[in-house]
Amino acid sequence: MTFQDMDTPHLARRREGAVEWLVFDRPRVRNAMSARMENELVAALAEIADDDTVRAVVFTGMRGEKPAFMAGADMGALSQAADPVAAVALEREAERLIVAIEQLRVPTVAAMAGACVGQGALIASACDVRIAASSLRFGFPIARTVGNCLSLTNYARLIVMTSTAMTREMIFSAKLLGAEDLLAVRAIRTVVGDDEIDAKAQEVAEALTQLAPLTLWATRQALLRLRDHGVPADADDDLLAACYGSQDMQEAIAAFLGKRTPVWKGR
Repeated sequence: MTFQDMDTPHLARRREGAVEWLVFDRPRVRNAMSARMENELVAALAEIADDDTVRAVVFTGMRGEKPAFMAGADMGALSQAADPVAAVALEREAERLIVAIEQLRVPTVAAMAGACVGQGALIASACDVRIAASSLRFGFPIARTVGNCLSLTNYARLIVMTSTAMTREMIFSAKLLGAEDLLAVRAIRTVVGDDEIDAKAQEVAEALTQLAPLTLWATRQALLRLRDHGVPADADDDLLAACYGSQDMQEAIAAFLGKRTPVWKGR
């Protein structure tokens, strides 16, 4: 991370009517999640929760040379989670952001273009409505790139968004899905051109502001309670510790930074 990257905000905000836009702003690294961005997002969501004039929130990524919603987590943070305690702590820390999105009293929209990977895909899965540009590439290539795993709650989010079969295929193929793949299972509402996605997101968000807010909030909370009823607390600590603390994951991070293919050993 450069000094300039450390010294500037990683999240941009703008307001369009009753719609608040939260824009991931690290285009040089395709908006990869940093600890600073995560903290800025949590703080922004807390402010929005206390602002009765906000009626909808749109999440999107700043577009650089290549469009990207968010290209996963910062590799530096993952490299520091080499022991079981740190691994579980990292996952729980990331969870606070996703929960903050799910607990908002206003509807949320993910406007996805380009890479929407890892943490970016989880943020999108937590939103109420998703729209996509034709450039979208969505998924979790972790079986090819990092060698970690998701929490039980995150697997549940993906199953609710797509299906058990599609979630398994995403992980077992380590391939990214296109916009049409997600449209086919109604995981997204519509597909538009890259140059149209901001206008479409604003249109969708404005339409949501015209609906009964308590109905939307209660429906989301009811669905979350039904989903989480089947997810035991802390039942995945052993899985997270085994993957994050493995030699394979450290090898994968070194391979990623060295621009080479990792050598998997299964331990």
